[in-house]
Amino acid sequence: MKILITGAAGYIGGMLADQFSLGPEVEEIVCIDKDPITDLLRENKKITWIKNDLSEDGWQKEIENKKIDVAIHCAWQIRDFYIQSRLQKRWNEIGSEKFFDFVFENKIKKLIHFSTVSSYGALSSNRLDRPFIENDPQREDEYRYGVQKKRVEFYLKKKFSGSSKETQVFIVRPTTITGPRERYMMGKQGLLYVLRGTETSKKSGMMNMLRHFLKSMPVASDDWCRQYIHEDDVTDIVGLLAFSKIAEKYEVFNIAPKDIIRANEMAEIFGRKTMRVKPWLVRIIFDLAWDFTWGRIPTSPGGWRFFCFPIPVDGSKITSKYNFEYMYSSKDALTKDEGRYAYAKKAVDSSQ
Repeated sequence: MKILITGAAGYIGGMLADQFSLGPEVEEIVCIDKDPITDLLRENKKITWIKNDLSEDGWQKEIENKKIDVAIHCAWQIRDFYIQSRLQKRWNEIGSEKFFDFVFENKIKKLIHFSTVSSYGALSSNRLDRPFIENDPQREDEYRYGVQKKRVEFYLKKKFSGSSKETQVFIVRPTTITGPRERYMMGKQGLLYVLRGTETSKKSGMMNMLRHFLKSMPVASDDWCRQYIHEDDVTDIVGLLAFSKIAEKYEVFNIAPKDIIRANEMAEIFGRKTMRVKPWLVRIIFDLAWDFTWGRIPTSPGGWRFFCFPIPVDGSKITSKYNFEYMYSSKDALTKDEGRYAYAKKAVDSSQ
C-alpha cells in the first residue's frame, strides 16, 4: 500500500506518517509539506518527502506515477494571520482544491479529509442536551478556521458529486485534539494553555506575560464546555478508514468522546479559580488583543464566541457503524500523558 499525506510537518500529518509507517502492509508514504522534513520522520526509510506548497503547481508531476492507494489531507494553516489573510486563504482553500482535483483525476481509491467541529459555529443558541450530529448545518460565518473548513468541505462534496464515484471520501470533524505529542513535541500555544500555570514557553513572551497576569479562568456562560479527543484515537480512526474495507462511498464523522469538560472542571484541572464575565466583555478583550498585538495573541475575529458558547458534538457514529471504541475520555486526553508518544514527556523531563 502507498499512502499520500499532506501537512506531514505538522502535528496530525506527522503523527499519521510516523504511525502508519509501522504497518507491514505499507510500502511507501509520500509526504507533502511546504516546510522541511521533521526529525520525527527524517530517518524513516518508508517516507518520501516533497517540499512544496499545495496551492502552487509542480508537486503533481512528482507523484502522479506513484500509484497512491490512500490520500490523507491534513495540511492547514490554522492560526489566523493578522495581515496576510489572502495568503492563508490560498494555502487553505486553493491548496485543498488542487489536492482534491489531483485525487479525483488520478482515481485514488480513498480520500480522508480533516475538517473541524468549529464549522458548526459557537452560537448562544447551542445546547448541551442537543449535541451536533453530522447532518446538522455548518453555521460558522466569521471565525476564519471554521469558515474556510466549511468552504473546502462544500467544494469536496461538489467534486465528489460530479465524479465517477471511484474515489471513496471520508471526512472527519475532530474536536480539539491533544495528547503527549501535542503537549511536548509541538510547542502548541492555544489560549487555554495560558491557564496552565506550570507551563512556560520559550517561543512567546507575550503568552507568558498573559499567563502570569491571568489568575482566574473567565467564564461567560453556564453551558460553556470543551471536548477533547486523544491523538491515539485520531490515529486509530483514520487507520480504520484507511485500511478497512468499507462499502460506503461518502461519509462524514464527528470524532469526539462522549464526555464534556465544564468550566468549573477545567479551572480545577488548570489550578485556577473561575471568574464570571459577560460575553460582550470577552469580545471587546479579544478584539483589542488581536489589534494591539497584531495577532501575536491568537484572538482572531469570531474566536471570542468559542470561549463563551459550547459546541457539543455527538461522536458516536463511528462507533455505531464500525464498532470503534474511544480509548480515552475528554478528561483523560487533556490530563493524562499516556499513549504512543508518552515518551515525549519523559524526554522533556530528563532534559530539565
